[in-house]
Amino acid sequence: MPSVLLVEDEFLIRAVLVDALGDLGIDCVETSTGSEALAVVTGDEPLLAIIVDIGLPDMSGEEVILAAARHRPEVPVIRCSGAGGPATGAPGQEVHVFRKPYSVDELARFVAGLASRAGRPAAPPG
Repeated sequence: MPSVLLVEDEFLIRAVLVDALGDLGIDCVETSTGSEALAVVTGDEPLLAIIVDIGLPDMSGEEVILAAARHRPEVPVIRCSGAGGPATGAPGQEVHVFRKPYSVDELARFVAGLASRAGRPAAPPG
């Protein structure tokens, strides 16, 4: 079953988002650094989406987005940053922008919509 790769260095943000996605039946692979994320992106874990914080401690999240374009071009990316910025990626790459601070519930519902579009409905809240 595909999971969401969540790349976020702030523990509390990561924990709250994992809980919100879990409430919708969506599993997460959590990473707190770009290098950990690159290992997942280049691996064989089935991914439904990739949520990337741009301000990571070891590299820009933009590098993770570019690696996703090379290794997982079919996987939608959600770019999260307090600075905003355009939804840039490789040609044909699906990149969405959520500006911090974002609503965790809104982001979770957005990911659930991606899951539904991909043919994997999220579990009803409960």
